[in-house]
Amino acid sequence: CLRLAEQGTSRMKARKRIRIGQLGIGHNHGAEKMAALRKLSDHFEVVGVAESDPEWREKRQALPAYDGLPWLTEEELLNTDGLAAVAVETDVPELIPAAYRCVEAGMHLHLDKPGGEALAPFREMLELADSKELVVQMGYMYRHTPAIQLCLRAVREGWLGRIFEVDCVMNRMDGMEY
Repeated sequence: CLRLAEQGTSRMKARKRIRIGQLGIGHNHGAEKMAALRKLSDHFEVVGVAESDPEWREKRQALPAYDGLPWLTEEELLNTDGLAAVAVETDVPELIPAAYRCVEAGMHLHLDKPGGEALAPFREMLELADSKELVVQMGYMYRHTPAIQLCLRAVREGWLGRIFEVDCVMNRMDGMEY
């Protein structure tokens, strides 16, 4: 057992970390995504952050998740040697245009939800990624919760009969600014 554990440890050390950057800090989950990437330093090497909107830079660049990271232009980020993936964390209206540019540059993506404001551009981005054999990971926090899994099972197994309408509410208290 000890020899197998040592082999596994040496394989982990030999594994190359994924070079990743973040494009945009305007999404409400951007800093948390960066904090998660930095916490997983055995797997990811964060190369930097790009944000072209001065208002977002002013609001969020001092968050602890970005402490000590290089701030790059989008062009610098996408041209970083060995960059393999980008976490797209722009403000929602810019998610798909930014993701599309990353895919054009040959990057795998983590794309926060929603998948843009319209289905057609989202679909085009996914088709381009598929044609380049790139992975697009959507951020969605509910998919593995037991309650959602139970609901999906109920639907798949017909427990609820024929579903003709779904009404959902996410109870949150966001201020007027949000």
